[in-house]
Amino acid sequence: MRIITELGNGKALTVRGRAELLDAVRDVMEPESVFAASGLVRALGPAQAPMTAETVVTRVEALSTALGRTLDGTVDAALLEQARAVHRASMADYLAERGDLAAGAGALADLFREPTLQEQFDQTGRQLLFVLGMHLIHRRIKTRASVPDRP
Repeated sequence: MRIITELGNGKALTVRGRAELLDAVRDVMEPESVFAASGLVRALGPAQAPMTAETVVTRVEALSTALGRTLDGTVDAALLEQARAVHRASMADYLAERGDLAAGAGALADLFREPTLQEQFDQTGRQLLFVLGMHLIHRRIKTRASVPDRP
């Protein structure tokens, strides 16, 4: 709860904070009493679109990073356009598969229903932030990987 509160107050997710958040999410999604001995990884959602603990934390990190950078005005137009293009392409793919996803989701089929206009607007905003955040995270990881280690 502390880490989510800090993210909500504009603090960046640190390496240590990410590890703590991942532990907390795993405690909920993969309780040790059930999953420790088996080595299995639990995922939530339909089989076609599972969300693991790692996926949940990466999503939080991406949204937090994108929101912070957007609010402080440090996202350039080229990156926004790139996020828009990725969002449009992935949305077209999703819409083409939505019927099949709903058919295979069983009791969770309602997740794939036709959204209202307000829901579409809200989802588009969240998805654009998510795509932008994933680009920013990937860029940060690439930058770190290109910096040579000091002896």
